Amino acid sequence: MKEKFKDYYKDAEITLPPRFTSREWGFLSWRGGIMNRHVKFKSTKEISAYLARVAPAHCYHSVAYYEDPGKNTMIDKQWQGADLIFDLDADHLPEMEDVKKGKITFSRLMEFIREQTHRLVIDVLLGDFGLNEEDLLITFSGGRGYHVHVRTPAVLTLPSGARRELADYMTGKGLNTNRILDDAGYTIEVPVRGKGMERKNLGVEKLPDKNSKSWRGAIARQIHKILDDLREHEPKELKKITKQLGIRINTGDLKKDNEKLFNKLSKASKKKLVRIALKETAIYPDEPVTGDIHRLIRLPGSLHGGSGLRVTVLTSKKLETFDPMKEAIAFGEGPVKVRSIVNHPVTMGDGIATLKPESVVELPEMAAVYFMARNWAHLALET
Repeated sequence: MKEKFKDYYKDAEITLPPRFTSREWGFLSWRGGIMNRHVKFKSTKEISAYLARVAPAHCYHSVAYYEDPGKNTMIDKQWQGADLIFDLDADHLPEMEDVKKGKITFSRLMEFIREQTHRLVIDVLLGDFGLNEEDLLITFSGGRGYHVHVRTPAVLTLPSGARRELADYMTGKGLNTNRILDDAGYTIEVPVRGKGMERKNLGVEKLPDKNSKSWRGAIARQIHKILDDLREHEPKELKKITKQLGIRINTGDLKKDNEKLFNKLSKASKKKLVRIALKETAIYPDEPVTGDIHRLIRLPGSLHGGSGLRVTVLTSKKLETFDPMKEAIAFGEGPVKVRSIVNHPVTMGDGIATLKPESVVELPEMAAVYFMARNWAHLALET
C-alpha cells in the first residue's frame, strides 16, 4: 500500500491551504501509533518532496494559523486565527441506525450526507450567512463524508464557543418551532358570563413564504416537498403513509395547492409537519470539529489511508451529483490478486466490485486498494 501511495504522490495535484507556511502539519504512518505533528514547511517543493518520500497513510494540516507552527505547545505556537470548519460524517447521521438495521444501504447513507452538505453550502453558508463561494473550500473527505472550510476574514478570530453555536444553529437545537408558521389569526368578541364581552384570538397558522430566510424558509420548502410527494401515491398507500407520519389529510384536499391544503389541516397535523420537516432539513456537522480552533483537517488532494480514495475538491455545482466511488478514485484498472480476510461479503460502491469470504480474487487495482485499505483483504502473493 505504501508503494502505491508513493507512486501517487510523485505527481499528485495537492491543493495547499492559504498561508501554508503558518500551518501546523501532521501525518500518520502505515504503522499507526502516534501522529507525527508539529511539522512545518517553508515551500511547496518541500511539501511535495516529503509526500513523495514518506507517502503517509493520512495527511493533515491545521485549521489554525500560527506565528511558529513548529513549536511543540499551543502557547509557544502563538495562535493567530483559524478557518471555520464543518465536518459532515455519515456516521453521525440519525439514518445510520437504519443502515445497522438493514433498512437502507450505506451507499444511500452517503447520498444523505452529500445532500446535507449541499444544503449546508447553498441554504446556510451562501444563503443565510450571505457568503460567496470564493470564501469556501468544499472537499470529499476520502472516507465517509465531506469537509467545508470557511476562510472569509470575518470568521478567522471567532472563539470556540461562537463556532459551536453555529453548529447548534444548523441542527435546529433550541429552535422554537412555535414561531415557524405565519400567524394569520384574527380576534372576535365573545360573551363571557359575568364579564360582558371579551376579545378572543382565533389562531390560524399558515406556511411562510418558501423564499423566507433561515429555518422558516427551509421548513416551508420541505413541507411543500412532503405535500408534493404525497400526491404521487394511490389513496390506499396514502392512508398508510399519512398514518406513519402522524398527520390527517382529506384525500379530496390534495387537489388544492399546497398553501390551501396546509390551511385545511388540523393544528396538530400542522405542528407535526413542522417537526418532520425540521428533522429532514437539519444538518449535523461534527460539533467538536467545528468548535476546535486547533484542529487538524485532511489535506485536499491527499489519499485517505482507510479507503485509498482521494480527498477531492468540489464546487457547489459538482457537489449536487458527486459520486466518490467513481470520482475520487486515484488508482487504475490493472489486475491485482487479493485474499479476503472477512467472513461476510463486502462491496465497493454499488456493485463496482464484491469480495466474497475466504476467497482469492483478481480485481481492478482501484478496488484492490480500497479493500486492502479497509482491512478487508490482503495482497495475494504469488508462490
